[in-house]
Order: sequence, then structure tokens, then C-alpha cells
Amino acid sequence: MNEHNGSGPQNSAVDPSIWRGITQPRLSRRQLLTSAGTGAGMLGLGAILSACGVKGAPTAGYSSAAGGVGTAAWWAKQKSHKTVNFANWPYYIDVVKGKHPSLDHFIATTGIAVNYTEPISDNMPFYAKIRTSLSAKQPTGYDIIVMTNSSPALGYLIEFGWLTPLDQSAMPNFAKNAGPLIKNPSWDPGNKHSMAWQSGWTAIGYNSAIIKNPVDSVDILFDKKYSGKVGMMADPQELGSLGLLAIGVDPASSTESDWAKAAKKLQLQKSDGIVRAYYDQDYINHLKNGDTVVSMAWSGDIFQADLNSKYRDLTLTIPNQGGMFWTDNMCIPLYAQNPRDAMTLMDYYYQPDVEAVVEYYDDYVCPVPAAKQVLENPTGWAAQALKELHPEIGLPTTKAANAPEVFPTAAFIKNSRNYYQYKSQEELTAWNNLFLPITQGA
Repeated sequence: MNEHNGSGPQNSAVDPSIWRGITQPRLSRRQLLTSAGTGAGMLGLGAILSACGVKGAPTAGYSSAAGGVGTAAWWAKQKSHKTVNFANWPYYIDVVKGKHPSLDHFIATTGIAVNYTEPISDNMPFYAKIRTSLSAKQPTGYDIIVMTNSSPALGYLIEFGWLTPLDQSAMPNFAKNAGPLIKNPSWDPGNKHSMAWQSGWTAIGYNSAIIKNPVDSVDILFDKKYSGKVGMMADPQELGSLGLLAIGVDPASSTESDWAKAAKKLQLQKSDGIVRAYYDQDYINHLKNGDTVVSMAWSGDIFQADLNSKYRDLTLTIPNQGGMFWTDNMCIPLYAQNPRDAMTLMDYYYQPDVEAVVEYYDDYVCPVPAAKQVLENPTGWAAQALKELHPEIGLPTTKAANAPEVFPTAAFIKNSRNYYQYKSQEELTAWNNLFLPITQGA
């Protein structure tokens, strides 16, 4: 029985770079920090953290290891219940005519029913929602949740011991097929708690019809030659990270002193009149219509825009200082009622044919490099699924297969940078106090 639900918009007139590029889900994950003009983003986050009982660095109220949860002995006792509850972000899985081919294939081959829902629109509010159950030692109602590494929420879930350590013996597809960018990541060494769903970069998009020379540095965003034509992101996490790259500092290992220097450079950029505006999801529209000629950009947006002949001049570059690499991670919350089935579904998505189907729809960074070969020469059920998706997507499968935004080149991988991982609410507040005011007011 097919019990999954949730789908992207059907027959939507909205630009696909909004619906299916990185913009829609990416923005919604950031909105809490970027409520324009009022400081509500920063205050809203503090309120949520306070409501969650977070005071300074989180300390584990209890460990998932206590009682053996997540140990080999514990996993050996877990049985399949033939059902799994999967919570994801909107517009983040293959869909055609209200159905998800990759989930249908999973159900048909395993007999495990999937209740697929899309309740996650921001990391921290979703964390606040499930924390109520977790702190009461109760199931959240979800067996799989998808959380972003650049958000404090994932760190809190790990620190509080509210994620079930994964059964490493039940991850053969992951072990064989996972790409280097998402294996043993800095935010979850050894993939103890997580397996990547999809990833992307925050990099630079520019109009190559106007900027003739190839762009290879973040310095172009500070070039007075393009005053009033530069787009920057309103999200303080993204803005601050770019500022750190501009002063030659790796955000992942930065200090509060570095943050202050980066904020000073960004403030000067603003006062010099270089920045046209600090944008949320609509930055891509301003880049398309010529309001800006160069902008901070999310990789999926540029890929999607480039599918339209009107915007073929829009180009994505990962600067030599690096592009910020983010990953949305599948996790099993503590007290999940169907952990064995969750492991089966998570590892299923690390098969090349399965991931090829997802990637043809999503156009994010694929966690399975071997899916490229499937897109180039699909066979079996994947070929049929891709054929069904083609009218919805409208491009050859080889287009995604040959896109470095989807299947990264060695240069893209080398220039990927990780976000700073906040160690306390005080650090997060300090960051926002420096970078959020830059985006507001004159």
C-alpha cells in the first residue's frame, strides 16, 4: 500500500528556479534569522532558544548511549514494522502527478509503507516543535528528519543526545557509494548520526554578457566598478561567512575577532555604495532582470535559471577563497518507533539508480557520484521513472549529469568550505549582533 504523501506544485506558473532551485527550501531554512528591517529574526531565534531551555552551550540532559540506544546490541533487537514516517522540506523529492517515483519503487521492493510529509520549513522552529516530545522522552511522530548542518538545531540535537546513533552495519550502499563531500563530515564525524540528503553551495552568480572576464574571487563583490549592481544576501550566516572568506579566513575555524574584522569590511562595502540591496529569495530575479550583475547566489538557482535561454548568460563560480558548502542531513530522532525501517529507507537512497531519479528533479549536489552514469545511460526502473519525470522537468538527463553544480568537479570539491558551528547561544547572538545590522537601515 502506498501511504506516502506530499508533493511539489503541479502546473505552477512560478519560475522553476524559485520552486525547484535551491531558493525555496533554502530561504525558508534561513528566514528565522533574516526577518527584514525589524531585528525580529535575531530576537525570534533567541526566543525560540530560550523556550527550548537553551542557556549557553547545550549540555546533554541524558545521552542516547545511556541504556544502550544506538549500540550494536540495541540495533540487533530492532525489528522491521513495515512502516516509516519521513519528515522532509517542501519541494525536495522527485514528484510527478502527485506521486514520488523513488518512494513508489522503495515501497514496491521492500513492502515498507512510507508516510512522507513536508513539515520542515525552518530548522529552529521545527527543532522547537520536536524538542517538546524529546524532552518528555516521547516519540516525535517521525522516524526520519532532515536537518541542515549550518543551523544550530542539528548541533543541539547531537549535543543533547536526541538523535539515535545509526546502525553502521546497515549502511552498505552509503559505504560503497557516498561521495567525499558528505562522508565523515566535520559536523558529524564518522556519520554517527546522519546521512546526507542533498547539498549545495553559496557562491557567486554573475552575468557573463556584462562581466566578460571569468570571475574567480569574492573580491568582485567589493569592486567599486560594479557599485549599485552587487547583490548580497540578507541572511547573517551567509553574509558573515562571505565576509570571512573576503578577509582570507576559513569560517569553520574563525574567531570572534575575525568576525569583527569581516563585519568591518562588509560595512565599508555598504557605506561605499557598492551593494544594491541585501536579498532573500528574490536575489535571483534581480540578477535575471539586470538590477544586479553579480551577486551572492545559491548553486541550484543558477543551474535552474540557465535552463531558460533568456538567462544563459548567468554563470556560477566557486571563488578561489571557497564556496560555503551546506548539507541537509537525514537523521533518526531518539524514541523513533520504526528505526529499523528508517535505516532501510535512508540507505536505499544511496543506490545510484535511486539517487539519479531524485537528482533529475532536485538539481542539488548529488551525494552519490555514481548516479551520474545512470543519468547518462538509464536502464530498468530508473529509465521509466526518468521518462515519467521528463515532461515535468523538460531537459535531457545528460544536462544534470554534466552540471558541476550537481556532480562537482575536483575544483568545486577543493574549494568547498564549512560553516562555523556555534558552541553556544552567546556565540550565535554575537554573530548576529555583528552581521544582522549591516543588512538593515541606511
